[in-house]
Amino acid sequence: MFVSLTTLGIYLSIKHRRNRLIFWTTAIIFCTGLVGPQIILEKRIVPSLTHHGSAFMIDSMNLLTGTLNFFISTFPYYAILVFYLIYNNYMRKDKWMLGALSVPLWMTLLIQTDLSVNKLNTAFISAWGLVYVLAVWWLAIRPVVMEKDLRKRAHHIAIALMFLVPVTILNVYHFSSSVMGDRILIFIPYLCVGSILLLLILYLRGAFLGLQRKSIRTVHVGTAIIHHSLKNSIGKIKLNALNIRKSLTMKRYEEIEPMVDNLLTTHEAMMKTMATISRAVSDKTELHKERHDLAIILDEIVDICKAFSNIRVDKCYRTLMLPVDRQLLSECILNICNNAIEAMEGEGTLRIKTESRRRKVLLSIGDNGPGMNSVQLHNVFEPFFSTKHRTREHFGLGMYHVKRVMEAHGGKVEIRSAPGQGTTVILTLRQTV
Repeated sequence: MFVSLTTLGIYLSIKHRRNRLIFWTTAIIFCTGLVGPQIILEKRIVPSLTHHGSAFMIDSMNLLTGTLNFFISTFPYYAILVFYLIYNNYMRKDKWMLGALSVPLWMTLLIQTDLSVNKLNTAFISAWGLVYVLAVWWLAIRPVVMEKDLRKRAHHIAIALMFLVPVTILNVYHFSSSVMGDRILIFIPYLCVGSILLLLILYLRGAFLGLQRKSIRTVHVGTAIIHHSLKNSIGKIKLNALNIRKSLTMKRYEEIEPMVDNLLTTHEAMMKTMATISRAVSDKTELHKERHDLAIILDEIVDICKAFSNIRVDKCYRTLMLPVDRQLLSECILNICNNAIEAMEGEGTLRIKTESRRRKVLLSIGDNGPGMNSVQLHNVFEPFFSTKHRTREHFGLGMYHVKRVMEAHGGKVEIRSAPGQGTTVILTLRQTV
């Protein structure tokens, strides 16, 4: 069990290393895998060493057993609660919240635990653990109740069962007597393995947090989109060429000019498509930095947004000189604004705000659209992932490109969103080269 769970945890953490939900999932998996070595140490190795081992070996094994026991008894409550807070978009990158939630663990370690003799105050652990379990139950039920789509609701239920059953049994184990606890302990590994098997099934079906074998899936999706786009353009070129030939044959020269215009327009569209794909697959984003006034760049984009008469733009920015690639940064900001306008279906409020923090500038672009759920939020930077219907204009590369451009500038991009609460994209840029 330890080997299989550790292997699965390593695979997921490497494959999806930038996904915060997967990070906490793998942390739970690693913790679950430690149950095996801990039981072997406590039930077999330590009793054997008591009769045949040296004092140093006995003390070392007791310390190791106590450390594993403490970690397994406390960390699952913490990790699963953090997972579900992120899953419900209640926790973004709030380090203070991570610290606050870890206080019971530190109290248990420093006041209620003696690792050298593998002694834990299970009454204390069960008390605060129950509070965490109740919070996790509420956070797990919430998306099930709120989800209208039956298929997605089933996914929420499966994920809830995956985490709720083991952590609830763990809390029951902490409340039970030693005799009953030993009986429950036998079933915990099997419950954990069952949860992991459910995770694997959901993962392979692309139903666990929207994750799938993306290296294959995204290539297939992306190739299909590109194929469709280029096929349509090539068809237009052929059709216009045949019409031009027909007009020449019939000496209707006045009909040729609009057909030539169509050819040129199609050519420009194909070049734009190829440029988009080229930027996406390029190993490196080349920048041509110069100092520009961010306010002027934003004013130009706001002027473009004025074409949508039902979009109100709240401007809260001032002159800020930044070393940036003007063209790439303008593309990124315009892409974000277009996404916001499309999300609001051409009617709503677009908020653009800048804030200076030491040597950094935070540019936030927010809307009052429908927002995104946790799955969309944690996959939005994946290439070819899109919350919109894919067309030849929507390849699902927009936010992927934004992320690459921001990283090339030495900055970062963060998205804050929740269903019914709109979306805010925050770009962090350096004020100095």
